[in-house]
Amino acid sequence: MKISVVISTYNGEKYLLPQLNSIKDQTRMPNEVLIFDDHSNDQTVQLINNFIKSNNLTSWKLISNPKNIGWRKNFIEGAWKTTGDLIFTCDQDDIWRKDKLSIMEKIMKENPNINLLASNYQKFFDNGQRKIGPFPNKKELKQIKLRNNYLKVTCPGCTYCIRKKIITLSKKYWQAPYAHDDLFWRLALLDDSLFIYTDYLIYWRKHNDSAYASESRKLKTVEKKYQWINMSIDFNDSIKKYLLEDVKNKTSKKEKILKRNDHWLHLRKKFFETKNILIGIRLLSFIDCYQRLRQYLGDWYLIYVKQK
Repeated sequence: MKISVVISTYNGEKYLLPQLNSIKDQTRMPNEVLIFDDHSNDQTVQLINNFIKSNNLTSWKLISNPKNIGWRKNFIEGAWKTTGDLIFTCDQDDIWRKDKLSIMEKIMKENPNINLLASNYQKFFDNGQRKIGPFPNKKELKQIKLRNNYLKVTCPGCTYCIRKKIITLSKKYWQAPYAHDDLFWRLALLDDSLFIYTDYLIYWRKHNDSAYASESRKLKTVEKKYQWINMSIDFNDSIKKYLLEDVKNKTSKKEKILKRNDHWLHLRKKFFETKNILIGIRLLSFIDCYQRLRQYLGDWYLIYVKQK
């Protein structure tokens, strides 16, 4: 099988080299590494060019955007340009275990029913703290089952191995606000082809400078949370269309879950618009749709305490 790795970079000079070295040193070398730089204004591009040249990495290619297009578009368009049978999405600041590609390729070869395979990760922090997640590290292959809170994405994209089928399908359903990993995850989930191998195959760097950390902070305002709810309504509509047009194993359970999420999101939107306490109480009947209980409580905090 041909393996492609797609990397999105932006002003990543601080952490980039350990990530690149961890890909270069894989026991199973990738056939193609495509790096898409989103118009960095630090030394990122020079570092990448020097790394490719000094290590004679003829299968690696750097593409520099003439202007900044944002990490969402940069990542998804990069994935679309890959030519591999299996595609690995890669951040600029993590470290891969040397056997990541070989382990995940073996599982995908043995299980053609899997379209997206994620793995455990080991978070590591600037203070030296480490934590393995999201599942106990038992080195087991588990299917991720569809639940009412299906919008919850348990694993970050940096843990994914994606079959080309999902990448191709994403062209039909991606919209500008959608994160690539959220879309890939949900497409595989609705198709019953989403699995996780519960061994940590990457060291996931957690720091305040990351795009993920920045966006998580921004969501803690009424305006940003309201925008997120509207985006999620659109996302749920995209998944409903996907279920109708491209999922072979349709079931009434899948239809009911998407319909339930539609009701929940519109009611949640109305709660933010009206600040009606009774609507907030009604949302308790949809508590199984929230990713976490604290998100329900967080809505009350934003609406009645923070109020901005």
